[in-house]
Amino acid sequence: MELTITNLIKIIIGVLVFVVVVGGLSFFFKDYVIDFFKNMGGNQTAEIILSLIK
Repeated sequence: MELTITNLIKIIIGVLVFVVVVGGLSFFFKDYVIDFFKNMGGNQTAEIILSLIK
């Protein structure tokens, strides 16, 4: 399989789009989901999940 310049550009653009989407989702979940787990109050499972997300 031969990588042409066009295929290489498509791969780079695909990776950049994936990084932007994952970054946006993590930014969204950082603000909303972590606050949701903080407000659950004293739940051991929520504390474990919160420590894994950070």
